[in-house]
Amino acid sequence: MESIKKLADMILESQYAIAFTGAGASTESGIPDFRGPNGLWKQYRAEEIASRWALENNTHDFFEFYRMRLAAMENIKPNRVHYGLAELENMGLLKAVITQNIDGLHKKAGSKRVYEIHGNIREAYCDRCGKKYPAEKLLEEDIPTCDVCGGIVRPNVVLFGEGLPQDQWIGAVREAEAADLVLSIGSSLTVYPAAMIPITVKEAGGKLVIINLEPTGYDSMADLVIHEKAGDVIEALLEEIKNRG
Repeated sequence: MESIKKLADMILESQYAIAFTGAGASTESGIPDFRGPNGLWKQYRAEEIASRWALENNTHDFFEFYRMRLAAMENIKPNRVHYGLAELENMGLLKAVITQNIDGLHKKAGSKRVYEIHGNIREAYCDRCGKKYPAEKLLEEDIPTCDVCGGIVRPNVVLFGEGLPQDQWIGAVREAEAADLVLSIGSSLTVYPAAMIPITVKEAGGKLVIINLEPTGYDSMADLVIHEKAGDVIEALLEEIKNRG
């Protein structure tokens, strides 16, 4: 496939390639996306169930929703995308992964430089004092509370109405500014400011590859667009690179 050969050329010629991943990178693991035809936001109103407002005013339903999501992810494992990107990093061909996903699967697959700009549902912290907890804390009570200050213990995810974690975001922007190539994988590129990461690379003179089943609003500015399953693309890419020795 010519597009895979071109992608391999771009990766091998790059001095500082990064990956930017969205929900489509994890669907093969059994995690539904958010904005697709069967996405979570077709079933729930995000502002009523996964927002800062919901945490404070619809607290019971907020925790029911996140307990449901934790239960659904209990046996979820990394897929070909996660393992493939970790392998590219181990080969020295990928410098970092910046992800919109909160599933923690990039780290689980072995990627070392991961920026989780929307948080990680497998972690929790006190909304008042900041004490960190494992996600299992969220399962202990209807509304879990901190054993230090009595504040509400919440999942470590960015809710609607909240800003991004500054340490993760600043690190991600620095990676984008340093990169000469970004692979945007499984993202609709409609969520901001996250979508600015691949755009930053492109505007700084780097190359943009979009790998997504559906067209995005940025396909016209990309150097390469592949509308195929992300797992198939990453698997074929690794095979092409290895065949070249």
